[in-house]
Amino acid sequence: MPALDAALDIKHKPDVLSEYLQEMREYMPPAHREFIANIQSIRGHVLQHPELRDVYNECVSELEKFRAKHFEYAARYIHQQAQHDAANPTDVGTGGTPFMPCLGKHLSETAEHLIPTPKR
Repeated sequence: MPALDAALDIKHKPDVLSEYLQEMREYMPPAHREFIANIQSIRGHVLQHPELRDVYNECVSELEKFRAKHFEYAARYIHQQAQHDAANPTDVGTGGTPFMPCLGKHLSETAEHLIPTPKR
């Protein structure tokens, strides 16, 4: 996901989850970290070559679909489950983040990166 966000130039406004995911990069193997850091965004190139807009938007749409399905699974299999034990909370996810608001925000931020069709 970090590589796809970097390549498509998907930016997420700071929140607990995005900060946690950024922190997790410190635990990646150095080559993985370097790969993500060196990925060049293709969005700027697409903006200069409008004939690539549809292909770029298709990539963003597929990433959005993935995030929508991930959000659905998180809601169904974690969030909607009954809280049976305080040691296994259903309102926090990876790294103790409030995952439902964050995943929803990341989903909508992905959709915001679609490049609109120019008006004629």
